[in-house]
Amino acid sequence: MAWWQKQRSGDNSQNIQAAVANFGLGYDDVLAVVSHYVDSKLSTLSQAAFEEARDRVEEFTVNYLKKIQDGHPNALENARDPGVQSALLDAQSAYAKMGDHDLGQVLVEILVKRTETTDRNVQQLALTEAIVATGKLSYRHVQLITALFLTLAVTFGAPVNPADLYVRLAKNLSPFLAGLTASDADIQYLADTGATRIEMISERQVPSTFRETYPGLYCNGLNGEMFPAVGKYEGGPLIIPCLRDNKLLQVNSSTERQLEALLPQFGLEGDKDELLNLLKANPMPEDEIERELVDSVPGMDKFMQLWKSTVLKNSIPSIVGMAIAHANLKKTLGSDFTADLDIWIS
Repeated sequence: MAWWQKQRSGDNSQNIQAAVANFGLGYDDVLAVVSHYVDSKLSTLSQAAFEEARDRVEEFTVNYLKKIQDGHPNALENARDPGVQSALLDAQSAYAKMGDHDLGQVLVEILVKRTETTDRNVQQLALTEAIVATGKLSYRHVQLITALFLTLAVTFGAPVNPADLYVRLAKNLSPFLAGLTASDADIQYLADTGATRIEMISERQVPSTFRETYPGLYCNGLNGEMFPAVGKYEGGPLIIPCLRDNKLLQVNSSTERQLEALLPQFGLEGDKDELLNLLKANPMPEDEIERELVDSVPGMDKFMQLWKSTVLKNSIPSIVGMAIAHANLKKTLGSDFTADLDIWIS
């Protein structure tokens, strides 16, 4: 989403009118949305701070209304709901204080999704809290949550081979790794805001995480001598030459989910456990996977160092953090990211 920024010279009223004219909202409509917050919360500021904060509130509201009108026009009716208006006030308040365009776009994405969500369910509650939490973060923190979310909670489809996976990671993960830095204090702060949890008894490593997610891409191959069960399926559609050594065999799936979807097609539902065990058999060592990831995915080297040297390896995104990360993915990747939040929070 291109962020509309209010011009601060000339006739500001005319500038904001020009920004809203193309989606059918007048200046008075925008002021009706922002006036309560401006009048009740900003009037105690100094004149200079008041004018800057007012500009930011108008700027945020125009971008929110434009996003709604462009993609979710029916949801605008929900803006009458007190819960939605309260969420809007929280988002306006956050943006008035920080004025960061990247964070503003994340807040817009969260608020649009919150405006669409009318049922008082866990997703609505998470989105409401995500607005408050985002207002306490820097954009660097949001990038870190997103990288954590992508590493631990997102499956990039069913890649046909390791090279295919690395192309997907370069496109979808690397944008969030560029220039990423964090200390243990940053990661502890994320936990304090409710965006993540730190579980000191649980330590995850990036290579083993990818190996667990894509066991078929990190299999060193099977033969009947070492794995007698493979002979039962050899010659059938679920056994192929190993991707890493074509003299050996492996299960014809990159992920557990892909294998489970194939089983009914061949009447092999009863063999699920055996085939899943074969899918995970003879895995690549973690150090080899790490070298391959570092060599193939831009930004992975420094991310791996960050992961090992901080409590990031003990962290997982909360559902509030998932809502923030999902919004940042939509903000950054645009139409290339179509997964709905319902996949993770429903």
